[in-house]
Amino acid sequence: MSTAARREGSAALFWLLIIGLLVAGAWWYWKQQPPEDAPEMTGPPEGSQEVIVNFLQDGDSLQVTALAAGPVIGVTEPVQLRLLGIDAPEMHTDNGQPQCWADTAKAELNQLAPSGGRLWLRGDTQPQDVYGRYLVYAWTKTGIFVNERLASLGAVRELSIPPNYAYEQQLHNKIAEARTEKRGLWGACIN
Repeated sequence: MSTAARREGSAALFWLLIIGLLVAGAWWYWKQQPPEDAPEMTGPPEGSQEVIVNFLQDGDSLQVTALAAGPVIGVTEPVQLRLLGIDAPEMHTDNGQPQCWADTAKAELNQLAPSGGRLWLRGDTQPQDVYGRYLVYAWTKTGIFVNERLASLGAVRELSIPPNYAYEQQLHNKIAEARTEKRGLWGACIN
């Protein structure tokens, strides 16, 4: 093969590589964009109630204190919360050991809701469960939907508690996506 033919072949291969990188970069950029119909949140939703996080029990349960009696929590004493639509692995099982991914799920929730931090809550149809825990959806000050973020990370499974279905489809979609992509517990604990 002549030198000129090798140069032409190398140049063609170089340009194919460049075009491939451009296409891959454009695809990656497109995948990172939020859906056009998804509103950009810059804070908690209107009408939500602000609370201070006391401590976490596991990846979906925590104790909080409301700053003032409000629409979700009518008292200012510490209360237990249960995040709706999701179910984190248990920290304490019958054998005393945490379930697979329990520590990580709790750590993920701790990143979003550390002790002393603030959350903004909204309820659904049923305000409390049979254990007296307030059933809630939670947001951070910057508008991160905590229940959804845990679902997206693969830190939790899906758990619908009738009649509380306000965000059921949204949470279902995030959990299905995490399961498909084997994120979090879906890759580490569940085959």
